Amino acid sequence: MRATTALLVVCFWMNAGVRAAQKDEKCGSTPAVNPRRRFLRVVGGTQATYGSHPWLVSIQNKGSHFCGGAILTDSWILTAAHCFPSSSNVFLSGVTILVGEFDLRVEDKDEQVFTVKSLLIHENYNQACPMNYDIALVELHRRIAMGARVRPICLPLPDFKIPPSTKCVVAGWGKTWERGHIPAVLREVHLGLVDQAKCQYVQLMIKSSFPKQKQKFLDPPMTILCAGAERGGRDACQGDSGGPLVCQAGAGSDHWMVLGITSWGQGCGRSWGMKGNRHPSKKGSPGIFTDVKLLLPWIKQKMREAEQQRQSTSGLCSVTDGPVADSEGWIRNPAFPDAYYDNNQLCLWSIKAHPGHSILLEFDHFDVENGSNCRFDRLTVSGSRNKSVAIFCGKLLPARVLLHNSQNAMLLFSSDISRAAHGFAVRYRGIRGTFPPACGTIVLVEDQISLHTPNYPQSYSNDCVLRWVIYAPPGRLVKLTFADFDLEESERCLHDSLTVLGDVEGNKEIAVLCGGGVPPPVLSFSSIMVLCFASDSQITHRGFSAGLTFIRKEGVATSMKQLPSQVYITPT
Repeated sequence: MRATTALLVVCFWMNAGVRAAQKDEKCGSTPAVNPRRRFLRVVGGTQATYGSHPWLVSIQNKGSHFCGGAILTDSWILTAAHCFPSSSNVFLSGVTILVGEFDLRVEDKDEQVFTVKSLLIHENYNQACPMNYDIALVELHRRIAMGARVRPICLPLPDFKIPPSTKCVVAGWGKTWERGHIPAVLREVHLGLVDQAKCQYVQLMIKSSFPKQKQKFLDPPMTILCAGAERGGRDACQGDSGGPLVCQAGAGSDHWMVLGITSWGQGCGRSWGMKGNRHPSKKGSPGIFTDVKLLLPWIKQKMREAEQQRQSTSGLCSVTDGPVADSEGWIRNPAFPDAYYDNNQLCLWSIKAHPGHSILLEFDHFDVENGSNCRFDRLTVSGSRNKSVAIFCGKLLPARVLLHNSQNAMLLFSSDISRAAHGFAVRYRGIRGTFPPACGTIVLVEDQISLHTPNYPQSYSNDCVLRWVIYAPPGRLVKLTFADFDLEESERCLHDSLTVLGDVEGNKEIAVLCGGGVPPPVLSFSSIMVLCFASDSQITHRGFSAGLTFIRKEGVATSMKQLPSQVYITPT
């Protein structure tokens, strides 16, 4: 009997798994309350539940609340740059950070008070254009004692794609209406994310309402995201600045990540719909938040620099990460054999090869918590400009990864708040010249080259899996044109096949091809196409030879043709 089902699984190098119960007091969870409860408004709403935002802090000046922030580690707080009009020792000496805070009038059970050890503000932040690069890191003078109501928030992954229906929440001690007062008890609001194009358009309208001498400072910033309903009524307000915009990590998830930092807004809770007749100066705006995902490299860099200077750990990665020193070597997590990697990790390694070389990654061992679509712990391999090549989890030893004619690679390891495993060790090295297609390899391709099965035009081998991840330049599609095609034919291509995908995760299937005869060209949905060739344990054929071209989107209509009957196309 043929092992046909296994082919479809191994093509994606992923295994299914069941998430373990959360035992650690780590990032992004709110054990004190039901995470699926309805979130109420800051502006005109009611108070939050004690312990529902364990990562939130109150930043105070001589005992008066003026900004919020979020716990990243036991030593670092994430907040907004505009919360600190001065970085002088005189000003900072009067600033205190309160964690575990809920009611500003009393000392809460889990409350801890800290002073500022150091303040890091983004170098590109300018008070004349306060929405852009509005981010700061505050280092505390001692470590936070974590507990049920005091926990860090999770940072997003660089490749995290935000679904339109993502549920996000802002909490703080900001005003309950535009001209109101600072409340004593923590409040919260549920906000929907705004399409980025609409967000930029609204900013242009706001700019037009300012005097001309100020407009030059209000170019639409590139480091923001927007949230809030067009009809108004729900918003953050003065006093909420610096607090986190936290969003669910996935549909139905009980674990949260910080996607934004409360930065700016025109009014509080005003309507801002683009179709209204009100003058722009009378309209409100959606809530403007600093886009944390875009500024992850800055966060990592600053915390790493501080760690190196003080010979301490930032808490984001328990092993040495960052740029690797040599063009050949090993990357390991954990550092020692038979140990376990830590929870709540975000480790990033960058590799640079010599000009004219490709980068080859080969795994020695691999043991990372399993989960559907590697949702929990995972290792992501990317090429230049964060082009994702592969995502690995589970216990199956990953395939070799070849970044063809690429001098840059990035490895990102992330772990959630529960369950750890023995981790991984991967050897990296630069190789010169061509590397023939080989079974058990994932190849990154960014050139218009020819592809073929191993041993072509001789027969390919049994039990072979080979994957190409192809990226066209922005604004272009990938066109796959076959010169020869001869794979074992079977019903629904269940034995030997070439699967054409529109994404690395394998969620967008374009076609599954098998049999004899040359198929017409196949087009990608976007600038990425993934090819997965797989053969089973019986019967081999000649294989295929094909060429890649990158075409403009305007040429799509003339390139589409009806595929012949021996080609099975899965529904999309």
